[in-house]
Amino acid sequence: MRVRINLFRKIFIFSIFLVIFTVTLSYVFSVFVADSFYIARKKSEIKKIVPTVKRLMIDEKIFEDYVEDIRNTQGIDIYISNNNYYDSFYGIEYKDNFDDIKDGFHINNLEQGHIMLLVYKEKLSPEKTLFLSTSLSVMSMHRHEVYFLNLITLVITLILSIIISRIFAKKITKNIYELNRVAKKITKLDFSEKAVVNTSDELLELSENINTMSRSLSLSIDNLKSFVSNASHELKTPISVINSHAQYLLKGSLKSEEEQRRYYKAILKESNNMNELVQSLLLLSRLSSVGLKIDKEDLDLKLIIKNSIEKYEFLELQKDIQWNIELERVMLEGNKKFIQIAVDNIVQNALKYSPEESEIRIYQEGDCVRFENLTMIRENLSEDNLLQPFARGDNATELKIDGHGLGLSIIKKILELHSIPFDIEIREEKFIFSLTYLSHK
Repeated sequence: MRVRINLFRKIFIFSIFLVIFTVTLSYVFSVFVADSFYIARKKSEIKKIVPTVKRLMIDEKIFEDYVEDIRNTQGIDIYISNNNYYDSFYGIEYKDNFDDIKDGFHINNLEQGHIMLLVYKEKLSPEKTLFLSTSLSVMSMHRHEVYFLNLITLVITLILSIIISRIFAKKITKNIYELNRVAKKITKLDFSEKAVVNTSDELLELSENINTMSRSLSLSIDNLKSFVSNASHELKTPISVINSHAQYLLKGSLKSEEEQRRYYKAILKESNNMNELVQSLLLLSRLSSVGLKIDKEDLDLKLIIKNSIEKYEFLELQKDIQWNIELERVMLEGNKKFIQIAVDNIVQNALKYSPEESEIRIYQEGDCVRFENLTMIRENLSEDNLLQPFARGDNATELKIDGHGLGLSIIKKILELHSIPFDIEIREEKFIFSLTYLSHK
């Protein structure tokens, strides 16, 4: 069974581990690297002094002053040995084997006082040899103090890290608990609360995204409920008509052939309405699919509009409607099938909602193509309301205008899918639909 450790403990354990690791690493460097580093630094200092010593040896007074200054400031002793007699320098006895000692650095341990010296030897001439030395005792003397200081640092740092990490972890986990609590409510479709965190980091951004997601889900679910309710209502009427008419025909209650044909026509009409509604719902569902990809090509919008007008010519003739088309050759990039469906719905809506013997005008204005027609809808509906599925004016039902109120929703989805800006406006009893094309030739 996997053991779960909450975030507070993870942060706390990680902080303690980080402190212990840092102090341990410092201790290891002190033990194994500090001595070598100290010696290397001293060697570097001595090497820098040697050229100056050689240059100042000519003037004895200046040389003595320089030797005294180096001894006082850097703790380095400078000595020039005469090789013609026995000599002793900081514990090195020189006699017959004087020339056997190589030039360079040597570390000497003096038995008296347990003193450790770093000595540099360089033979200047057959008669003279240069020595520079510095004590390494300070390094060994303070080693134990350094170890003890590391131990004290470890204890103090651990105490401080425990206090700070506890406060810090509690603050973080408190915000995370709040986000988790709101997220659990969202999983139960409870959108009544908002995530509130007191921070200015990524958790604040996460809380804002959760709140945005909550609002979007709430709105989507409300729209879905409304959509299902409206779809059920739209399907209920034709199903009832088909069911009742079919029962009459099945019972043989209708004796005359004319009455039977009337019932058959009613069943056919309602079945066609149902088929149209179902096809529109399926199209709307497909257009709402996440990640829907479409193939695009250059399209002649004027030609597409012409095809739509020819398709609904019967409506034009029934209502004696005139077309006034003032378009140049307008090109846009899109999927031919979907753009044709969108234009079909625009044209069909214009024909259905225009009064008889009126005019539908299609014209260019800047980069916009506008469809303008007189409308029989008298309500002052906003664009958002008009674009909702099943949205129709109240007097659309009174006037017995065919349709389910899905046309504008389908147009909206298609144009958004193509990133084509559009606008709807009702003013002075005119319905104006505008879309902005990407380019024209």
